[in-house]
Amino acid sequence: MTATEPDAPPVNAPSGTRYDAIVVGSGHNGLIAAGYLARAGKRVLVLERRGVIGGATVTEEAFPGYHLSTCSYVCNLLLPEVVRDLEMVRHGYDVRPFDPQYFCPYPDGRYLMTHLDGAKTRANIATFSVNDANAYDAYWAMWGRILARMQPLLRGPAPGWAEIERAFAGPEGMEDWRTLTMSSVAELLDRFFESEEVKGPYATGGVIGVNAGPRTPGTAYVKYHHLIGSVGGHQGAWGYVRGGMGSIVKALAAFGRDHGAEIVTGAEVAEIDLHDGTATGVRLRDGRRFEADVILSNADPHRTFLGMVGERHLPADLVDGVRRLKVKGSVVKVLLGLGELPNFTARPGTEVGPQHTGGIVINPSIAYLEDAWDDCKRGHPSRRPFIDAYIQTATEDGLAPLGKHTLSMFVQYAPYDLAEGTWDERRDEIGQNIVETFAEYAPNLPGAIEHMQVLGPPDIEAVIGITGGNIFHGEILPDQMFGFRPVPGYAGYRTPVDRLYLCGAGAWPGGAVFGAPGRNCALTVLDDLDAGVPRAVAG
Repeated sequence: MTATEPDAPPVNAPSGTRYDAIVVGSGHNGLIAAGYLARAGKRVLVLERRGVIGGATVTEEAFPGYHLSTCSYVCNLLLPEVVRDLEMVRHGYDVRPFDPQYFCPYPDGRYLMTHLDGAKTRANIATFSVNDANAYDAYWAMWGRILARMQPLLRGPAPGWAEIERAFAGPEGMEDWRTLTMSSVAELLDRFFESEEVKGPYATGGVIGVNAGPRTPGTAYVKYHHLIGSVGGHQGAWGYVRGGMGSIVKALAAFGRDHGAEIVTGAEVAEIDLHDGTATGVRLRDGRRFEADVILSNADPHRTFLGMVGERHLPADLVDGVRRLKVKGSVVKVLLGLGELPNFTARPGTEVGPQHTGGIVINPSIAYLEDAWDDCKRGHPSRRPFIDAYIQTATEDGLAPLGKHTLSMFVQYAPYDLAEGTWDERRDEIGQNIVETFAEYAPNLPGAIEHMQVLGPPDIEAVIGITGGNIFHGEILPDQMFGFRPVPGYAGYRTPVDRLYLCGAGAWPGGAVFGAPGRNCALTVLDDLDAGVPRAVAG
């Protein structure tokens, strides 16, 4: 894969140069942190291992003329404060909600479409169950309460029990807390809906990116996590970023450079230099060294603490906690270049239609999704996987050759550690099974494929540099959130190493193209620098 266009002009950063702050990694959280620090007048250096900025938030030319969002693929969670403070719109950020939001075909030839307009969605749901259509508003009212309770807790370090108790006070609050942190997404949906055709698609948000099935306790929290943001004023809606997800980091990088930040690619940090327990700089794999008053790591906790710092410099409880983090992913990304659009049995046609312009969900029921997870937890790729697919070229020109299309599939499940064979041995087979599953709903797909790339968890780990290929830098189930993220006793952005901070998705409030960890960490650093006492946190 190659970058869609050069990300950075050459930067002259001679070895030995000193900065106010060094940010390790140019993923969106790293660039957000760098932007806030640079805006405050700090001299900032961002170091990126790859030859292209963005981490998992990148648009690349996967095949000649085909530009796809390699890992992250649609936008919802990005904090409005970040968009405003870092002037992202002025620097080219343009996100548009798609409508319909989802097209969900079923094996019997029927389909469900969900829309930005709740009335349209209710009418479509009513074709499956009038009772479910009548329950739709109550379902969203429940989420509205939980979202309102949680919003203030996302804008700073992980909340303690006192803050949580205030946010979830009273009997209704306690019930909302139990729903959020203890319920499975299947249990939650069973409270409101009766139709499997409705519950199936709505369950998918509860398992995105995690090693869990829809009946696993805690998956209601994962569903919440994917409703946090809004696009175009529509709470919980998703949208395409014009030019692909790489346009997000291009806007962030442009703001940072406008304020003096330096961004260097091909600069892999091998070690964080320490002196008497204090972070003083970094050493690159090629031997170059840079010094700074503070170091912010956008790498995951494993790579930061066990790799770049080294366990001999860290408290035993932190080392043990990081080693026990659940970080092995089960997500497969399939990137396709198509000669024609999918022709769905449920809604035929190869000209652009509403079945092509939003998300395409292959998950006809909760039982289907649970079966897919059952395969994975035994070490096998799902025989009938869940597929979340997007055709951005159906809404935007210039991302593929004239008359051609891209298709991005986010697929679960396929375990990092296969019970039989290796990923190198089985990658093509796993990809072919995914295509065949999609073809049950769009039979022309195999013949339409002109290019194909399959990225399993080990590939995501190798290409992007995320331990275990976990897209969130670790599970976002409740037992790895709040004060447990990344490890109990170390849930702020400060670390036990003086002047070293964690600004990536492994910190609260977690992963996706969210930006809260980067923003919150940068504000913590600025508070410490203003106080003149960048400091460590004791466990």
